[in-house]
Amino acid sequence: MFVRKWMSTNVVTIDENATLSEAIHTLKRNNIRRLPVMSGEELVGIVSDRDLKEASPSKVTSLDIWEVHYLMSKIKIKDIMKKNPVTISPDDTIEKAAILMFDNKIGGLPVLDNGKLVGILTEQDVFNALINITGARIPSFRVSLTIPDKPGSIKDVCDKMREYEFKCISILTTKQGVEEGKREVIIRFHAEGDELDKIKEMLAGDYPDIIITKDL
Repeated sequence: MFVRKWMSTNVVTIDENATLSEAIHTLKRNNIRRLPVMSGEELVGIVSDRDLKEASPSKVTSLDIWEVHYLMSKIKIKDIMKKNPVTISPDDTIEKAAILMFDNKIGGLPVLDNGKLVGILTEQDVFNALINITGARIPSFRVSLTIPDKPGSIKDVCDKMREYEFKCISILTTKQGVEEGKREVIIRFHAEGDELDKIKEMLAGDYPDIIITKDL
């Protein structure tokens, strides 16, 4: 799953010499939370709704409304933007994007292709990709069990399930929260009639921690 499939290509940007007022109006008008900041064709920074709020005069200020508007018209985006923003390539993976966002505690990544801004990837885009990768919106059953962390262990589970009528939707695996030498596998699948009970009974013999739930 690559960034280019999930990013937004209609990127709303703002010039580094634009004012705080212009940036606030641009965010509200487009119902977005961040703006890549440009100097001509070059990306030089990024500004978020939080940055704009922090730079705006406090509501408890003693300034009158005209003084507030005057002050906001004098603050330039280049003075409050985050310089050298973390970026990503359209050919990078969604997993890499998620790591960059998590590690840097940010909610969006400008997407650069050979130095040119071609898109933006937000946390909502990453959530959307995760939902699609897991098949979470597809009505299905979800089986979770712990297996040995060795080659062929996932195949063993699928081979057992294949003895019955089932259709696999997605397979995920993790070592998080599992004892060393083991891994958790989560399989989303379709099963008709009493096939579900047969699958659960068959797997329970080898995987006593099995949990089967119904999604949607």
